[in-house]
Amino acid sequence: MTDTFATYDEATQRHIIELGCFIYDKSLKHYRENYSSTTTVVPVSAVVSDATTIHLKQQVENLSTRVFEVREEEYKKGEAKVIEYKQQLAAERQRLDKILSNIQSDTDRQVAVKTDQLNKKIVELETKNKWYYSLYEDKSKGKNYEEELYPKLLDYNDTHLNSIWQITHVGSVLSEKTDFHFRHKDTNVVILLDTKNNLPTNPVVSTAEFERDVLRKETNAIGGIMLANGNIACKKRFELNKVQQKTLVYVSCFDRGNITFIFTLLDMIVEMSRGSSQSLEQGESATSATAALDAFRTLLIADYKREQANLDNAERLRRTAQKSLDTILSEFETHFPGEDIEISAKSEEVSASSVRIKPKTSTDFIDYTVLEKDRTVIGQRSKYYLEYGTTIQYFKNNYARNQKVKSLEHQESASSENNLVISVTTVRTKTAK
Repeated sequence: MTDTFATYDEATQRHIIELGCFIYDKSLKHYRENYSSTTTVVPVSAVVSDATTIHLKQQVENLSTRVFEVREEEYKKGEAKVIEYKQQLAAERQRLDKILSNIQSDTDRQVAVKTDQLNKKIVELETKNKWYYSLYEDKSKGKNYEEELYPKLLDYNDTHLNSIWQITHVGSVLSEKTDFHFRHKDTNVVILLDTKNNLPTNPVVSTAEFERDVLRKETNAIGGIMLANGNIACKKRFELNKVQQKTLVYVSCFDRGNITFIFTLLDMIVEMSRGSSQSLEQGESATSATAALDAFRTLLIADYKREQANLDNAERLRRTAQKSLDTILSEFETHFPGEDIEISAKSEEVSASSVRIKPKTSTDFIDYTVLEKDRTVIGQRSKYYLEYGTTIQYFKNNYARNQKVKSLEHQESASSENNLVISVTTVRTKTAK
């Protein structure tokens, strides 16, 4: 009996005990009321009838059933809670997936934008690198090198030598003519200039073509100069040769910014040509190289003295001009107080500089191959060019370009055409009328 009672939980056991006590009290009361005259004492166990036992068993079964129902209800509540928690977990997972999706899409968008920017930067840098490489490291004949050198030669000739030399850029237009022809306007002598845009690790192997070009009868040159970025094989850093009464000068590792040296060599060849006829009459062909160096030294000393004299004259002129300027400034301040004579002297430039909107200077690197595609090209490539119609024209300087602009504008005004488009690489302006 004890084992059977222990199978119930504590609350059920307590309920069974309370119910047994209740039945016992009721049975004892019933017995005392109905059997009090009887002297015989009946045991309590005998009082409890079989019906009561059946009733108790029924109560126990009911309680057991109730316990099962309670357990079933709690189990169902637990299952409902589990389902609710699963639904909450699924909803939270969906929210997290949505957040992760938004983060991923935003990351992809930013990566795409950054990649696009980097690709554009790569294209820009490649174009810039192509420009520099083609200008300074081209292993071909060095066409870009020639085009860079040509404007500098023209500018120096115009600025310092009063355009005494007529300079022609032949390039690859004519074979056996080297790259540049220099014709002296007073003496009418011709000197050839050949440029080699070779790398320091790739010396000029042969000078035979250069010598052939200078010695050709059709060229009628008195000498020639070979300038090389790197070294010239079998030649010194600076070497003079005399071949068939013509002076050949070889310069290795030439600094392309030293334009003055080129014109000094031209003057040296002219002077040596004058002395070569005398040396020829005396039969001194064997010592021509030594004589050439002596002539070169004499020429440099004479140039130094001449330029020193020019500098002294310029200083005297500067002092005289400064005194005149001081006198003029004093007179101006006396008669026109409060005005700035420097601004008044350049009123047109100041007015032009004070406009609200100005054309912007371009820093674009031009791909000449793309620029010239399907166009008629006039002149040799330079940074000064114009586009009009289907034609692109290059100029040696900005002055010549501006003159062409005025000519085109005059033609446009005369013919009343409305499709003129002009673009310039330094100041990229477009004029449409």
